[in-house]
Amino acid sequence: MPDCSLLAVGNELLSGDVRDLNLFTLSRRLTHAGFTVTQAVIARDAPASIVDSIRFLLAQDPDVIICSGGLGPTEDDLTLSALATALGQDLLDDTEARRMVEGQYEHLMQQGYMTQRGPQVAREKMARIPQGASPLPNPIGTAPGVRLKAGKSLIYVLPGVPAELEAILDETVLPELCERFTTGIWMEKSLHVHVDDEAEVAAPLREVRSRYPAVYLKSLARPFPAAGKEGLRIIASTQAENAASADRIVTAALRELRNALEEAGLRVVEDDAGCESAGRESL
Repeated sequence: MPDCSLLAVGNELLSGDVRDLNLFTLSRRLTHAGFTVTQAVIARDAPASIVDSIRFLLAQDPDVIICSGGLGPTEDDLTLSALATALGQDLLDDTEARRMVEGQYEHLMQQGYMTQRGPQVAREKMARIPQGASPLPNPIGTAPGVRLKAGKSLIYVLPGVPAELEAILDETVLPELCERFTTGIWMEKSLHVHVDDEAEVAAPLREVRSRYPAVYLKSLARPFPAAGKEGLRIIASTQAENAASADRIVTAALRELRNALEEAGLRVVEDDAGCESAGRESL
């Protein structure tokens, strides 16, 4: 399955002034689309930090890198200039990006969200992108997203504002990725077990994992005494070429896990009737 690495940029994320939502959104949506998210990095709004982070991720040779943050009009929005440096490219004025920026300002003025276009230098900044990159329309904000290729890796750079990131992700990035890559089906099911100490499920989990290496089995820890009173959730997920294969292996792994838990003297109190699944059937 194709793999993806993530980069979030912003001092506010590392200082705790803002709780990051973008890495959560990207991780969940990409996983549901059939990608394997292998790592995520948070970098400060500093050129060296961003350059080092991009080069580190590129060295892992992922199929896709998605960056969030640092596309705006202010001086501390440095992601695109740092990306150009990391790739040894120039940062250039882009006609299509400029059209997108001006078009969004016009739209926002017509909607009454602003009364003027703002400083020209700020608009020009948002229209400069690395050489060889393509701008992506931002249906909510003023800064376009960016797409470019670096070796094997397809790189997307999206705004840090969560609503803008999600809009570009939904309208452009995910449709393009699903068209470009064969991702198959991701599926997740779960069960609940009453257990005073999560450590009691370790041996049954280890036993079943050894027989189902393609299934990710994980108990989701809860503070005492919630696991004993309300139940501990254990998830089982996998990626497969089609829904039937994914359902078969996840169901089998959970069935054996339930048996192992009950043999260990634990009581499974609920099996999820449904499951989560997403992705595309392989052609």
